[in-house]
Amino acid sequence: MHTAKKPEPEIPEEVESPDFAKLLPKEIQSFTTHGVYDEGDNQHLSFTQGAGHGGSHPHLVHAFVDGLVKGTSPYPNAKQSANITCVGILSHESAEKGGEIIKLPEFTFSK
Repeated sequence: MHTAKKPEPEIPEEVESPDFAKLLPKEIQSFTTHGVYDEGDNQHLSFTQGAGHGGSHPHLVHAFVDGLVKGTSPYPNAKQSANITCVGILSHESAEKGGEIIKLPEFTFSK
């Protein structure tokens, strides 16, 4: 976790991400705690580095497929996804420019 207002060597702080696999269908619960590749040398880098995004990927896929099956809008929907992605891109751009504030654009979508 990035923690602000600390001296440089103390900024990154390791935290334990809770596992919410119990909220998923039983068939995909195990994918929140290990890689989706084989057990050998073909592990995804996010898992070998100990992150795995807190097991978020199965939840995102389940929400998307569940929305398709039920005919509902999943979370995150297209607008929210664009916003989240843009925040990451602009954060990187800001860091490359010494922390310059870069405003998020307004997203409009037609149905």
